Amino acid sequence: MKLLIILSIEEYADEVRRILVRQRIPIYSETEIRGCRCDTKDKATDLTNWFAHTDTMVYSHLFFAFQNEESVDTILSEVDHYNRMHGEEQTNPLHAYQLNVEKSV
Repeated sequence: MKLLIILSIEEYADEVRRILVRQRIPIYSETEIRGCRCDTKDKATDLTNWFAHTDTMVYSHLFFAFQNEESVDTILSEVDHYNRMHGEEQTNPLHAYQLNVEKSV
Protein backbone atom coordinates (compact mmCIF):
# COMPACT_ATOMS: atom_id res chain seq x y z
CA MET A 1 0.00 0.00 0.00
CA LYS A 2 1.22 3.50 -0.85
CA LEU A 3 0.32 6.95 0.39
CA LEU A 4 -0.14 9.41 -2.46
CA ILE A 5 0.29 13.10 -1.62
CA ILE A 6 -0.36 15.91 -4.08
CA LEU A 7 0.15 19.59 -3.33
CA SER A 8 -1.24 22.34 -5.52
CA ILE A 9 -2.02 26.00 -5.31
CA GLU A 10 -5.71 26.91 -5.20
CA GLU A 11 -5.84 27.69 -8.93
CA TYR A 12 -4.86 24.12 -9.88
CA ALA A 13 -6.95 22.20 -7.33
CA ASP A 14 -9.68 21.41 -9.88
CA GLU A 15 -7.07 19.90 -12.21
CA VAL A 16 -5.87 17.61 -9.41
CA ARG A 17 -9.48 16.53 -8.80
CA ARG A 18 -9.86 15.76 -12.52
CA ILE A 19 -6.66 13.68 -12.46
CA LEU A 20 -7.93 11.66 -9.48
CA VAL A 21 -11.30 11.08 -11.18
CA ARG A 22 -9.67 10.11 -14.50
CA GLN A 23 -7.50 7.60 -12.66
CA ARG A 24 -10.55 6.19 -10.89
CA ILE A 25 -9.39 6.89 -7.37
CA PRO A 26 -12.55 6.01 -5.43
CA ILE A 27 -11.67 7.74 -2.16
CA TYR A 28 -9.30 10.57 -1.40
CA SER A 29 -9.05 13.38 1.10
CA GLU A 30 -8.21 17.01 0.60
CA THR A 31 -7.68 19.97 2.83
CA GLU A 32 -6.98 23.64 2.32
CA ILE A 33 -3.60 24.82 3.52
CA ARG A 34 -1.66 28.07 3.45
CA GLY A 35 1.86 27.81 2.09
CA CYS A 36 4.40 30.27 3.42
CA ARG A 37 8.11 30.90 3.16
CA CYS A 38 9.61 32.72 6.10
CA ASP A 39 13.34 32.52 5.41
CA THR A 40 15.22 32.28 2.11
CA LYS A 41 18.70 32.63 3.62
CA ASP A 42 19.23 28.86 3.83
CA LYS A 43 20.66 27.98 0.42
CA ALA A 44 21.04 24.30 1.37
CA THR A 45 17.37 23.74 0.54
CA ASP A 46 16.25 24.80 -2.91
CA LEU A 47 12.67 26.02 -2.60
CA THR A 48 12.47 27.49 -6.07
CA ASN A 49 8.91 27.74 -7.29
CA TRP A 50 7.48 26.49 -4.04
CA PHE A 51 4.06 27.78 -3.06
CA ALA A 52 5.02 31.13 -1.63
CA HIS A 53 7.47 33.95 -1.91
CA THR A 54 9.12 35.36 1.19
CA ASP A 55 6.64 36.71 3.75
CA THR A 56 3.67 35.77 1.56
CA MET A 57 0.98 33.19 2.19
CA VAL A 58 -0.60 31.36 -0.72
CA TYR A 59 -3.78 29.32 -0.53
CA SER A 60 -3.04 25.74 -1.47
CA HIS A 61 -4.56 22.26 -1.32
CA LEU A 62 -3.18 19.01 0.00
CA PHE A 63 -4.68 15.83 -1.44
CA PHE A 64 -3.93 12.36 -0.15
CA ALA A 65 -5.06 8.81 -0.80
CA PHE A 66 -4.02 5.29 0.11
CA GLN A 67 -3.71 3.23 -3.06
CA ASN A 68 -1.86 0.33 -4.59
CA GLU A 69 1.51 1.01 -6.21
CA GLU A 70 0.23 0.72 -9.77
CA SER A 71 -2.44 3.39 -9.23
CA VAL A 72 0.02 5.74 -7.59
CA ASP A 73 2.59 5.25 -10.37
CA THR A 74 -0.06 6.13 -12.96
CA ILE A 75 -1.06 9.28 -11.11
CA LEU A 76 2.56 10.37 -10.64
CA SER A 77 3.07 9.93 -14.39
CA GLU A 78 -0.01 12.01 -15.15
CA VAL A 79 1.09 14.77 -12.75
CA ASP A 80 4.52 14.78 -14.38
CA HIS A 81 2.92 15.01 -17.83
CA TYR A 82 0.65 17.84 -16.68
CA ASN A 83 3.63 19.80 -15.31
CA ARG A 84 5.62 19.32 -18.52
CA MET A 85 2.67 20.40 -20.69
CA HIS A 86 1.98 23.52 -18.61
CA GLY A 87 5.53 24.37 -17.53
CA GLU A 88 5.73 27.59 -19.52
CA GLU A 89 2.58 29.08 -18.04
CA GLN A 90 2.71 27.98 -14.42
CA THR A 91 5.21 29.10 -11.83
CA ASN A 92 3.88 26.71 -9.17
CA PRO A 93 3.78 23.19 -10.58
CA LEU A 94 1.89 20.36 -8.94
CA HIS A 95 3.97 18.43 -6.40
CA ALA A 96 3.26 14.72 -5.98
CA TYR A 97 4.83 12.15 -3.68
CA GLN A 98 4.61 8.43 -3.05
CA LEU A 99 5.31 7.12 0.45
CA ASN A 100 5.48 3.53 1.60
CA VAL A 101 2.96 2.47 4.21
CA GLU A 102 4.90 0.14 6.47
CA LYS A 103 2.10 -0.82 8.84
CA SER A 104 -1.57 -0.18 9.31
CA VAL A 105 -4.09 -1.23 11.93
